Amino acid sequence: MNELQAVTNGYKKQFIEDILTGMKPVLNNTQLMELNKSLNHHTNNLIISNLPNNHDTDYEETNQRLIRDFLKVKKLKGLSSRSLVYYDGTLKRMANWCIKSFLELTTDDIKEYLRFLQAENNCSNTSINNNRRIISSFYGYLENEEIILINPIKAIPQIKESKKVKKAFTDEEVERMRNVLYATNNYRNISIFEMLISSGLRISELLSLKIDDISLADCKGVCLGKGNKQRVFYFSEKAKLATKDYLNQRKDNNAFLFVQAMAPFNQLGVSGAETMIRLLGRKAGVTNAHPHRFRRTLATRLIRKGMEIDQVSKILGHESLGITQRYIESDRDMLKLTHNKHVN
Repeated sequence: MNELQAVTNGYKKQFIEDILTGMKPVLNNTQLMELNKSLNHHTNNLIISNLPNNHDTDYEETNQRLIRDFLKVKKLKGLSSRSLVYYDGTLKRMANWCIKSFLELTTDDIKEYLRFLQAENNCSNTSINNNRRIISSFYGYLENEEIILINPIKAIPQIKESKKVKKAFTDEEVERMRNVLYATNNYRNISIFEMLISSGLRISELLSLKIDDISLADCKGVCLGKGNKQRVFYFSEKAKLATKDYLNQRKDNNAFLFVQAMAPFNQLGVSGAETMIRLLGRKAGVTNAHPHRFRRTLATRLIRKGMEIDQVSKILGHESLGITQRYIESDRDMLKLTHNKHVN
């Protein structure tokens, strides 16, 4: 299929979708299906000699501009730089696949793209849903800005995923990692470990902290969470002592709390901390050790000790209780304890 044929077919599909959408308030499903058949039949051999004036002949430039404008808005709304890169890559992959403007893509086109990802790239359902979520956010932006009238992805549901049980660290696993780590006398890594296990901070939030953001005397600090929202967090006495030891042996003037071990002592990156935790888990015989499991572990401990879920949600910086609820649902014993507490 050449480019002109693809654009023509895309316009026909959009033309039919526009008519069907307009007729939804006055026709039932059976009538809409019959109308759809009729329109497809009568436009099958239709030749469009002159495409509409709004057809974008320089679609590649338009697509790149739309992506840039969308990411500017997401950045203003507080999306992290890491997420911005992920969004950018996702949309650019779709731009490289399609041979027309994003403004002309139909529901069928997007379905075909998701099938392409599934077949050619062997993507999991989770990966497909992540792509769909970002594309949906992009088209939601175009719709809100009235750049498009019909959102082509609204009719595409999420793919059912097999739910994996995400477990917290056990008390034994935490102690095994702690024993291995303390034997190294690496004060920075010990401080990171104790902060993660007691504060519930995301690793990106922890590594964005500056020394002035924390008060060791009060065992608390202020972090910048998702959506550029500030929140107060708390940490343990162990984290306080480990951080004090770490700061006392630092010889640099970097304002960030955690820096690289060697000159020029730049701010420690997320990948560096993730690698440290992964290697620590390996040495301690703990599988699947990564920073986010510390948040789940803290949530598990707090719920088991009787803290209300809305308070746990505030500590973790969740936007809704539903997100925190997932932490509970992944632990059957904890769910049972919570049930007994409120029922008995």
